[in-house]
Amino acid sequence: MQNKKLKSCTDGDYADELDFPLPEGFYFVNPQDIDRTNVGKCCFKGFDHEQCEGPWNHQYEQHNYILSTAPHATPELDVVIADESGEYACYAGMWWTPENRLAYMEPLCTIPEYRHRGLAAALSEMYRKTKALSATHMTGGSGRFYQKTGFQNAVKWTFWEK
Repeated sequence: MQNKKLKSCTDGDYADELDFPLPEGFYFVNPQDIDRTNVGKCCFKGFDHEQCEGPWNHQYEQHNYILSTAPHATPELDVVIADESGEYACYAGMWWTPENRLAYMEPLCTIPEYRHRGLAAALSEMYRKTKALSATHMTGGSGRFYQKTGFQNAVKWTFWEK
């Protein structure tokens, strides 16, 4: 048997506000101006695919279809942080399920050269957007990054193997 954990932000009612400031030299891309090709490039680099697959050459542009058309995908809530030159540095996608007021953040990635520079501001922006929709909780990952930014264990998943 193998146990996996899913993390959730705050105590379930958004009582612990996420408030990471956007660092100087970066800006939030307006949702209506988000370029899906640049999102693909950001995800490719942000999930370290260059290490095993080489430089970006539009390998995974089809993922844009999944990110924008899946049943609960809400691309209008996506958050992109760009540097002063317009290069996408961080991307946070959102899958909103109003029936249970769950903000499911997927994916979240930052291009390696922009890591450890304060781009957790993407989480704060996602928090503000989903709180306005009456979200009660937001899921994230299970790594150290999420723990450092205030995410806490919320659900314990158990996977049974024969």
